[in-house]
Amino acid sequence: MIPRHTIQQVLDTARIEEVVGDFVRLKKRGVNQIGNCPFHNEKTPSFTVSPAKGIFKCFGCGEAGSSVDFVMKHEHLTFPQAVHYLAKKYNIEIEEEAQSQEQIQAETERESLMSVTQFAARYFTEQLHQSPEGQAVALSYFNERGFRPEVIKIFQLGYSPESWDALSSAALAAGYSKELLLKTGLSIEKDNGQLYDRFRQRVMFPIHSVSGRTIGFGGRILTSDKNKPKYVNSPESSIYDKSNVLFGLFTAKNAILKHDNCFLVEGYTDVISLFQSGIENVVSSSGTSLTTGQIKLIKRYTPNITILYDGDAAGIKASFRGIDMILEEGMNVRVVLFPQGEDPDSYARTHSSSEMLQFLQDQTTDFIHFKADLLSSDAGNDPIKKASVVREIVTSIALVPEQLNRLFFIRETSELLQVQEEMLVSEVAKIRRRAHLKTHPEDQALPELPTPQFKQEVAVPEIDTQLFEKEMIRLMLNYGKLMFNPAQSGIEMPESDSETSISVVQFILDELHFDQEMLFENPLYKQFLEEYQTALQSETLPSEQYFTQHTDENIRKAASELLSTPYNISPNWLDKHKIEIQLETHPEVISRACIGTVYDFKIRKVKKWKKEIEEKLSHEEPDELSRQALLQKWLTLKTFESKLNATLGRIITGG
Repeated sequence: MIPRHTIQQVLDTARIEEVVGDFVRLKKRGVNQIGNCPFHNEKTPSFTVSPAKGIFKCFGCGEAGSSVDFVMKHEHLTFPQAVHYLAKKYNIEIEEEAQSQEQIQAETERESLMSVTQFAARYFTEQLHQSPEGQAVALSYFNERGFRPEVIKIFQLGYSPESWDALSSAALAAGYSKELLLKTGLSIEKDNGQLYDRFRQRVMFPIHSVSGRTIGFGGRILTSDKNKPKYVNSPESSIYDKSNVLFGLFTAKNAILKHDNCFLVEGYTDVISLFQSGIENVVSSSGTSLTTGQIKLIKRYTPNITILYDGDAAGIKASFRGIDMILEEGMNVRVVLFPQGEDPDSYARTHSSSEMLQFLQDQTTDFIHFKADLLSSDAGNDPIKKASVVREIVTSIALVPEQLNRLFFIRETSELLQVQEEMLVSEVAKIRRRAHLKTHPEDQALPELPTPQFKQEVAVPEIDTQLFEKEMIRLMLNYGKLMFNPAQSGIEMPESDSETSISVVQFILDELHFDQEMLFENPLYKQFLEEYQTALQSETLPSEQYFTQHTDENIRKAASELLSTPYNISPNWLDKHKIEIQLETHPEVISRACIGTVYDFKIRKVKKWKKEIEEKLSHEEPDELSRQALLQKWLTLKTFESKLNATLGRIITGG
């Protein structure tokens, strides 16, 4: 168990912009930083990081929290694991208190699996560099491919011996269980219960998570045995989901952010050879077909992907789906085609770094030209095949979510293939409509081009009191210690003293205390309120960090959300336009906000109580004495409601 003071040291040291910046490409906007949210698919950045408050908030999907919450969510870690991660990042030593047997047994399966894969990575590396077999067979193979020692070290390449159970025996001897070896796929069980290694006589490519932890392996055979697969990969497990993993991303992420582009290749050696050539912003789908999860993983760092294809035309046509998937995610995709018989690995090994960079610069093209060139060569002068080429490109354009981008792609296709732009627009619209109707069959009856309709007046639903509870907590979190004078708010408060100022927290708590039945309904906001009440009794108010670093995850996330705002006031309003914007910290603004929120909360409460009485009078048929008591209570509430509305300057007609 991690001591509380150590946790606090880690949380105090961790800088939210640095932690998030390891995974998300951030840009400065005012006092905050923004980027595309890593937790949901979005085209316009709504993910905000506040270095001053130490929190993040996505105004799209609602995720929010501190640096530890971000790591927990992004890396799928527990709270202790996230603290360990941050401690390692900031070189903070953690001396854990002795754990009970129950706590040891409660260690997550994920951490155990990570431990055994890390052991395997070290074992394979030792076999490569220290065993005679590894040096003679595997190290010589890497040397022949031109991999330099420092690159071999960076990618933690290794070797699995020819022996049937070398790794399994070593892991069991080191104390790792048979169950863990089977779950990670490092070992396979025979019918007699004995284990044998999945990877034998293969050079090993460790697959890392974004944070650099080993989660799986790819193994390449070194013999020419056609009865054995060239590559063997780890099976999926609770730590390795190949659909959401990219080989090389851990080493490439900073370069991707720097260059605002990601090169996508097919194999492990393609990544390593390009990296060695100085092109570090490169990742691989590890021999699997490109998935939406992998595309979204890249999108965390850049909206731009450049796919590098070898000269196999048939293979390229089969991979067109990958281009379409990238477009569908709202990303920009470009393509490089290598000469016939070449791939990124072979080209990088036979050309200098400058030649490789120049080739990529000269050969990069957009997906429209790429598809048109490739497909037109087969179409010749056949009009049917030419129409098929147009249809293929239009189908891709229809996947692009942004209308403006679609229009530019349509215009480019029109000029390139000499097809009327209006016809392409119509075809794209048809394709998009068909796709929409597949997922929304209820819209079948809608016309092809629905005519606009005027908005109709609708009844405004009653506002839930919990919205006002949330607003009161927001005001206390953001401006709790701020002093204001209710008498100077412009609202005629009953019994207000024109000489007395009061803090935001004190005002809200006092107002709620005056009316004892004004209780919060939301358990989370009620907990906030109770903590403020307890703190006020000791004449100390909790800071923002008290809540954003709270041990209760729900408190942390709620506080981060309520402390966030998607807006920044531009200095141009005053500097250029001579318009002064009054912030919430302005005494009159904060006083009106506090009074209005508290009184609106009370009004909603009273309305709710009145409605309950009305339902009793309508449905329960009480005796005359009870009926008179209910009516009297209703009239009292009505009078109270009128006073509250009058204070806010409202005139209410009817019941």
